[in-house]
Amino acid sequence: MTGAETAGSVSKQANGKTATRRGATGRPASAGGGSCDFGVVVTTGDEFTALTTGLTVFQNKKMVVPIPGWGLSDLIFARTRAAIPAGVSVLRIPYDPAKFPPRDESKDTLKDRLFRDLNAELAAYMREVVKGTNCRHYIQILNSVSPIGSSNYTIRGFGILNQDVVLGRRIYLYALAFIRIFDGRDFSVVRQSSALINMHHSLAVQRLLGALVSGPYRELPAESFPTRLEDAAGNPALRDGVRSMLAESLDKTLPFLLGLRPAAHQSDTRER
Repeated sequence: MTGAETAGSVSKQANGKTATRRGATGRPASAGGGSCDFGVVVTTGDEFTALTTGLTVFQNKKMVVPIPGWGLSDLIFARTRAAIPAGVSVLRIPYDPAKFPPRDESKDTLKDRLFRDLNAELAAYMREVVKGTNCRHYIQILNSVSPIGSSNYTIRGFGILNQDVVLGRRIYLYALAFIRIFDGRDFSVVRQSSALINMHHSLAVQRLLGALVSGPYRELPAESFPTRLEDAAGNPALRDGVRSMLAESLDKTLPFLLGLRPAAHQSDTRER
């Protein structure tokens, strides 16, 4: 079965049922009782990272600031609800990160991957996240991870990058999300991909063509990098830039994963 056929089966199965609950307001719906076609859980969190990288490790700086006022979780759910056809029931499932331990990055080595059943771990994790619900499919929106150019540095989720290079510095704003669709019966992964704006080339081709980041990003003027990193959360330009890229990438990628719109290439990448 091809990726497009798999995605097509998702929307066809959902369209074959009568809507029971729509949850289109963007507010969390009750997670108990009844059934639904799609359960949506947003696990990106409300954090913004300001990262500086230089020619030496002594130039590297990283700060993470909370951004609850940016409304990213509500935006993500709203764009997901908009991508699902009318008449298909959707349940927003609240997510409490405090109930789930953070992933141990030190155990995510190639050796560990060879001896771990990552699919089983994903299934077990999602069963816990959506416990008490009964949906035919579950859509999880989480953070994506991308290398920076050909370096060993990576970025994750939402943030701003200050590359301090020989001839000056270059500033990039990024919004990296990952979409995963689970079968509601056995929690196997039906489809998954980074949320992308450029759907015409695979991520590998985009990198060959010179893309710095695997996902939505844009270059900003040098003065855009906040002088005080803790002020980033109150910067409307950074907020609006992230929201714009996030919405556009979800609007372009979700219909493809749901089988509602063809794309030239399927593009998967790493996520967290």
